Amino acid sequence: MLLVGDKVTVTVNNDGSYTVNVGSFELSGCRVKIELDDINCTPVEWHAEEKSETAIQLVAENEYGSWLAEFRIDATGLAVKLSGTLKKAARLAKLYTLYQPKIIAEHLLSQGAKMGNCRSLLTANYQNEPFEGFHQLMISADGESLQLSYPLKQCQPAKFTGAVDNGAVVGLAAYSDILHYGGLQLETEALTICSARDGIQLMNDYCDRYNELKKDFSAGVEPGWNSWDYYRWTITEEEVLKNAELIARDPVLSKHVKRIIVDDGWQYCYGEWEANHYFPNGMEYLAKELKKMGFKPGLWFAPTIVEPHCRIAQLDYDMLAMGESGQPCLGFNCMQRQGFLLDPTQEKVQKYLYNLFRRYADMGYEYFKLDFMGTTLNARKFADAAVPRSKIQELIVKPIYEAVHERAEILGCNYLFEAGNQYVDAVRIGSDIHAAWDHLKNNTTAVAARFWGNKKLWINDPDFALCRGFDTVNDPDFTRLLPGLVGITPDEVDAEKFTSCYLDMNRQQLEVLLSIVLASGGSVNLSDNMPRLNECGIDLAQRVVSAESCEAAIPLDLFASELPSYWLQSGKSCRRALLVNWTEEPQQRVFDLAKHGISASSAVNFWNDTLIPIKNGKITIELQPRSCLLAVI
Repeated sequence: MLLVGDKVTVTVNNDGSYTVNVGSFELSGCRVKIELDDINCTPVEWHAEEKSETAIQLVAENEYGSWLAEFRIDATGLAVKLSGTLKKAARLAKLYTLYQPKIIAEHLLSQGAKMGNCRSLLTANYQNEPFEGFHQLMISADGESLQLSYPLKQCQPAKFTGAVDNGAVVGLAAYSDILHYGGLQLETEALTICSARDGIQLMNDYCDRYNELKKDFSAGVEPGWNSWDYYRWTITEEEVLKNAELIARDPVLSKHVKRIIVDDGWQYCYGEWEANHYFPNGMEYLAKELKKMGFKPGLWFAPTIVEPHCRIAQLDYDMLAMGESGQPCLGFNCMQRQGFLLDPTQEKVQKYLYNLFRRYADMGYEYFKLDFMGTTLNARKFADAAVPRSKIQELIVKPIYEAVHERAEILGCNYLFEAGNQYVDAVRIGSDIHAAWDHLKNNTTAVAARFWGNKKLWINDPDFALCRGFDTVNDPDFTRLLPGLVGITPDEVDAEKFTSCYLDMNRQQLEVLLSIVLASGGSVNLSDNMPRLNECGIDLAQRVVSAESCEAAIPLDLFASELPSYWLQSGKSCRRALLVNWTEEPQQRVFDLAKHGISASSAVNFWNDTLIPIKNGKITIELQPRSCLLAVI
């Protein structure tokens, strides 16, 4: 059976196999596949029930249930969907819309389900390197990109898995993973397969296609200050006010920094959201003091985490999500802190969340950072088994949104993108950042991979804009905080990797970190002990918060490298070109502005205001190791 479209041709066979020709890519030997409780339940023979020039429906029935596989061509490409009616409920169902043995490819770009966890892989560099991806998977070869995608907002969680191996993608699977779903009717999201020479446009088109709620981001992004990266759990009321007072006094910072956000460490414990002894006057007092200085107060919560000594865990454990045993489980574990998980399928939990956040909004808090949002899905069972797992997070954030709507903004951190953009204003896209080179490189991949959502779905948050380095502070405590110590167990012999302070930068590397923050086009949140920055550190902070809020920069070599070195960014009054040397040796970088329709005779170095000559439409520069040029054109 043959389907022919303008951009794609599909051959479908009665055994459930199919071949897709899209652009210059051929995906042969593809199959739909069904697994129930780890048993292969795929029917051997399928029958065509409905056929048109652009659609085929195959049906099958076996001892496990009845099944429907749909293949449809539209203007985007090929859409494949699989559904079924079980004869008895399964603990775990995996419905594969595609399983494909091998695709010759040069590069693979995968997206994480939440912040961080993106992979950019040159396939020739690896042998059987596994990957996992969500939402949209990009496979590139010979200047063309193949896109496999599921909708952003989902009913049942969908993912991609496989490996890159010696110039190919092998064992590529696209499937929905359905755990402890109470119904007998199973249905995957539609898998869309398409290709184009312009992979960047494919990713932008994906965002436009699945943007459930179009929002107005014309007001730009207000910079802020957050307590976490410097202070962590040592934050106090006094230190918050010291930082706010310095920012309020500074002629540049005071003009641009509008939010002061108190992160983890203000509360008694996760699950009991009351001020601890480090905040002796309480959180309402702090909000009032920050407002007096002209700031919008912000506060961090892990809304569904309940530590074991919390009263909910001791007295209201009926509010908790469950493990396989049917009893509450410690589904949260981070930095050696453990916790139970609230079950948002219960009305009692939704009312608790609504009342909690209404109370803090009433105190005057105008910004809420909601963390560990995706962790709730570590639970195996919820009270209402009819709620698909992809709807769980929506049930968490919706009552919070309703409690603070039009009074406060919401940042989703560790937020599963599958919940959509209706109830959040900003979303963390980057992994945790520190003033350390390896952390920056890892974070850059996520910033590059997620340009497409910024100021369309939400404000992209790349994590903190750090200004502290060996030559930018006057701080006797600069290297005292050792967050890795929590990883040392009693029998650990080699503790060297746990005794790093996560700091190895000077100004040159900090300029790269802050350039990537600006390249995200999203949130800019300082997170240093501001009174201890020296003149150089304050200069960095002033420059980054006063920079024009632009669109997300396009990583021009995204599909040809593992770490993009050439970025182009557009704003209302300027363009910025970013060139980065990620290597340990000096490197020449040449940026062809004329190729991108930019005519200029000179540019300005953003970080030191020096003029940069442009010759024959090109910027040519020798970059030192671990350095960058951010040129304002």
